[in-house]
Amino acid sequence: MVSPILVVIVLLFLALLFNIPFAKLKIPPIIGYIFTGIIISNLFHLDKHTIEIVAELGIVFLMFLIGLEFSFEKLNSMKKEVFGFGLAEMSVVGIFFGILFSLIYGIEIKIALIIGGALALSSTAIVLKLLNENREISKPYGKIALGILLFQDIAVIPILIAISIIVNKDANLTQLIVKTLIGFFGLILFILVYGKYVAPFVISQATKTRSDEIFMSAVLLVVLVAAEIAHIFGLSYSLGAFLAGMVLSETKYKYQIEADLIPFRDLLLGIFFVSVGLMVNVSFVLNHLFLILIATLVIMSLKAFLIFLILRFFVKHKRVAIKSGIILSQIGEFSFVIFALLDKYQLVRSDILQMLVVVVVISMILTPFLIKYVYKIADFFDRNIQNFEEFEIKPAEVSGHIILIGYNKIGQRIARKLTKSSIPYVAIDKQIELVKKGLQNGDNVIFGNAANKRVLESLNLKDASAVIITTLNEEHTNLILQNILSVNPNINIIVLSDDEHREYYEHSNVYVVDKNKELAEKLIALALKCEIRR
Repeated sequence: MVSPILVVIVLLFLALLFNIPFAKLKIPPIIGYIFTGIIISNLFHLDKHTIEIVAELGIVFLMFLIGLEFSFEKLNSMKKEVFGFGLAEMSVVGIFFGILFSLIYGIEIKIALIIGGALALSSTAIVLKLLNENREISKPYGKIALGILLFQDIAVIPILIAISIIVNKDANLTQLIVKTLIGFFGLILFILVYGKYVAPFVISQATKTRSDEIFMSAVLLVVLVAAEIAHIFGLSYSLGAFLAGMVLSETKYKYQIEADLIPFRDLLLGIFFVSVGLMVNVSFVLNHLFLILIATLVIMSLKAFLIFLILRFFVKHKRVAIKSGIILSQIGEFSFVIFALLDKYQLVRSDILQMLVVVVVISMILTPFLIKYVYKIADFFDRNIQNFEEFEIKPAEVSGHIILIGYNKIGQRIARKLTKSSIPYVAIDKQIELVKKGLQNGDNVIFGNAANKRVLESLNLKDASAVIITTLNEEHTNLILQNILSVNPNINIIVLSDDEHREYYEHSNVYVVDKNKELAEKLIALALKCEIRR
């Protein structure tokens, strides 16, 4: 039996072997992880099921973090994208590929339509991750992609029901549909109660301990409970996590939760992409390489074209439809589940399914490059960018503001003066009691640890006019400074300090206010005033 530690060592070595040079070439690490999985699967006999379970957690946390960027009000405004474009995409693309596979391979039409449905799915894990990283998810094409991907998550359920009906001739269609609908509405009801009352209470109790470990544990518990409840209701883990994220997006814990979960999510997503590579049979690929490449090119091109045609009827700008089709042209991770079931019940020839699995993997490998160069590809098909919608829509973010780090007594006084002077600002503190007090005072204060770079980025640090740091913990202040300068090296920073030894503040745009010195000068000035009055 192969040592698990040896497998992990080889896995990490291969991941670094690929991703370090890839990073220099600006190739996303997704590619390196998939290649790692391909090599690992041919070196060791692994328990793929266990790896897939761990990998699914990566998608769960991804969807939770996407949910944090939304709210039910925002989702309600996306009805057209989710239920209009999503339904149209799944119907048109699914039926088209279903008929195509039925004609080419002579597959029974109802089974061919299931294959078509699987090919209509796109990759939530890759598309949303890259759109988020590139800050493109708020753009018109990013919003359309999110809406379609959310509907696809829901559409997996009827596809799985269809397989159950085909396999089990005695299955009652009406009962299955009613059960699914009850599960869906039951999940929404649970999430509303859970997200509004239970989850915030658990997290608030964790924050009172002032322990990062306990806070992280509470967040993980909240996410996993929401995902598991969705699974109990017969829905996907990721759908439950997404809804939980949406409910918590309205709370004061949003930014800190997001910052703490990012590294955890990225690690699990790395495992997910490794698990994708595990599904590739290298000998099969080498024997059918030309056919696989042609199939990948044809399927992705047709899918992109069909999505473009669907959106062209509803979207004002041609380029939005083009880019949406390009970034959704790959085949999604849930297709692996569908193909596995078709193989398990021997509904489709194994060689066809293996070819489709490899096509899915290659389409995923190509996706980061398509998203990276989506603007240039769109330029090739449409050079008319005048009066284009994307230049009109801007994310509603504050800019030219002051970031106030530390809502202690000094920070509270500064916040009041900024408010009085009508100067835009956002204050942040990691003590929940101070945040609650600030909100009661009507100050713009949020909960979060400013020593975390992700939290700083969420405060729109790049567009801020200045940063004021009132925390008096020198080590903590130094960490905050380093992170601020790494994000925006030109921003003016004012630091309150009570330590005269501040050699690490020697930076042209860092201004230090010595608390003791200022206090001494103020006392002397007051004393002189008293002397003059006498």
